[in-house]
Amino acid sequence: SLSGCPRATFAGKKGKLSGDEILNTKFKTSDVLENDEEIKQLNKEISELNESNSEMEAAMVKLQSQISTMEKNLKNIEEENKIIEEQNEALFLELSGLSQALIQSLANIRLPHMDPISEQNFDAYVNTLTDMYTNQECYQNPENKDLLESIKQAVKGIQV
Repeated sequence: SLSGCPRATFAGKKGKLSGDEILNTKFKTSDVLENDEEIKQLNKEISELNESNSEMEAAMVKLQSQISTMEKNLKNIEEENKIIEEQNEALFLELSGLSQALIQSLANIRLPHMDPISEQNFDAYVNTLTDMYTNQECYQNPENKDLLESIKQAVKGIQV
């Protein structure tokens, strides 16, 4: 029986409350009303927080969508830049080949007041040639006409 068990007796004593303790633990009606108002206030705050969380989640989804779009645009731009770089490299190689062909073709032709064409003076030489052909009226004397004709013959074989 439980009456003879020391553990059961101890548990029973532990579970019993005195009369003063029972009175102290009972709720008063004013405490219940205050707790009810507090619960209503807490429920209101919880609903406001839930609403705020929903708005934040929607904003987060929108931001993630924008980030995803920006990442796709960046990837496309990087791919376009790579293609442009490859095209620039190909054009640079073609330009280099053309400049070497022009240097070889015009190596024996000397322009007035200039050294023979080389890589060092290539830009100045081309600028002088451009000026000669755009302002041909300044180069109408027979010596300059022969020079222009020899330049035409020298560059005639260059394939562009």
